[in-house]
Amino acid sequence: MPTYKLTYFNSRGAAEVSRLIFALVEQEYEDIRVERSEWEKLKPETPLGQLPILNVDGKVLPQSLAINRFLARTFNLYGENDWEKAEIDAVLEVVQDLFYPVRKMFYADTDELKARYKKEFVDVQGPKYCGFLEKLLKANNGGDGFFVGSKVSLADIVVFAAVGDALGDKSRDYYLDHKEPKLKALIERIRAIPQINTWLQTRPKTEL
Repeated sequence: MPTYKLTYFNSRGAAEVSRLIFALVEQEYEDIRVERSEWEKLKPETPLGQLPILNVDGKVLPQSLAINRFLARTFNLYGENDWEKAEIDAVLEVVQDLFYPVRKMFYADTDELKARYKKEFVDVQGPKYCGFLEKLLKANNGGDGFFVGSKVSLADIVVFAAVGDALGDKSRDYYLDHKEPKLKALIERIRAIPQINTWLQTRPKTEL
């Protein structure tokens, strides 16, 4: 049995999808959380000078998307065939497109710009990309199951993390006040999975 060590900052951020995968499949791993004060010392020891990194039996993998896909393949969460894998990738790319205006909003130089970008996101970008996700979800079984196939996949976990969890209690303010009933229902289905719910209740409490 491989030994897994996931290293990231003490926040959800770019590592939370991986943590959710580990929780879902009930795989033991070491959740290493680096404080910001420790990062400069650790940074030169990482492959790309950034986190997260995944250590599997001494082999180190950087880049959150690569880590997520590796874990999804390892634990059979990446579709049953090449077409399903491509459908999952399509969902992941929509989420990446969604993150661009989110980053723009949070990393703006002034409070005035942050307020402007937030309004733009809440009024325009959030509904746009949540609408895209709703459409992709409804294409599979009318949206009453999961994004791809008949069981939870990486697509569902990534969307849950991005739309339902990334901003904590504020997620509903940014995303879920829009008119995407199937997407809202999916978020709650994922949240209700016992292994996921246990992780959400017991994980370290962080702002982001």
